[in-house]
Amino acid sequence: MIDIASLTNIVATTGLVDDMSRFDSALPFSENGIDSLDVMTLLLAIEENQNIKFSEDEFADIRSLGDVQRILSARGE
Repeated sequence: MIDIASLTNIVATTGLVDDMSRFDSALPFSENGIDSLDVMTLLLAIEENQNIKFSEDEFADIRSLGDVQRILSARGE
């Protein structure tokens, strides 16, 4: 199962967040300075890194990195 630290590392590798020391996985992406287009970029990076696919319904429910972890945990990934 992937943990928040691993997901945060993926965020860092995308370069979407200027100051990772201020990134809070519990906050919505928008409050972390990640716009909707960048969210798609991030989710695609997570899919590629973890060799998974999010469904359209899952995409619609993802607002934060915590949501990503919750979805993956529910799947057992």
